[in-house]
Amino acid sequence: MVQAKFDLSHARLRGGLRAAVGVWLAAALSACSLLTASEPEVRSYEYRPAYGYVRIERIERGAPDNAHPFTVSAGALKQWLAALKVKGSLSLDAKPIFNNEELDEFALPLASALAKVGPKDDVTFTVVGNHGVFGIYSPRTYTSGRLFMRDGQLNVVFGIMHEPNDMPTNGSGVPPMPGSRARRIEGVWNIVVPNGVRLADNRGDWVIVDTAAMPVAAPAAEKEKQTGPVTTSTPESRSQEIENKLRVLDHLKARGMITDDEYRERRRAILQGI
Repeated sequence: MVQAKFDLSHARLRGGLRAAVGVWLAAALSACSLLTASEPEVRSYEYRPAYGYVRIERIERGAPDNAHPFTVSAGALKQWLAALKVKGSLSLDAKPIFNNEELDEFALPLASALAKVGPKDDVTFTVVGNHGVFGIYSPRTYTSGRLFMRDGQLNVVFGIMHEPNDMPTNGSGVPPMPGSRARRIEGVWNIVVPNGVRLADNRGDWVIVDTAAMPVAAPAAEKEKQTGPVTTSTPESRSQEIENKLRVLDHLKARGMITDDEYRERRRAILQGI
């Protein structure tokens, strides 16, 4: 009789353990599935220094096709991004999201990626800079975002804003999420937009601008339809453009943001375009 009761209790214990293990495994598999589903499908890198990146990713699941490719000058993109400010990241006052060094670094790769990206892809970025009261001596922070073009409007959804932690270098760790159509990644800050720019559905992380308000070139698909005169750059403006690119490249190398090999490769590419 005692043995029977022991066997029954033992069986119940084993059954309970099996049930608990089953629940744990199901939860673990579900978590793994969600993690896998959230991992981006990276198509290519347009720019990949030691820290940060500009890359082309597969469009978010369930999102409608984008109006890509889209051509915008790096200068116009830089001017528009420079006007964006944020409150609540590092200060209660509105501060610029990007400094000049960040804009000089990644505006051109962003414009280049938008010009070649497909309708089923987004352009994402992470840029690293120094923000704070001590200027270039402030701790390094990173900011991430997602760009796409739809219905004549350029969208930027920010993910991480002025995060003070060090970002993993290329080849190690997981870079920060670049923003999502589905939900905010962070909720402690809000973007302050200038005139002509609005927030999507009052979301403080999603900025939309009508490209008619930007000095942009026509989308690549419509270039052949244009019949107006084509403006070409003068030798003086071309020379100034090359000098600016080389100056930015020297700046990045001096700050240790690109390797010697990356510096030589980029410099060679710039000079080959002469």
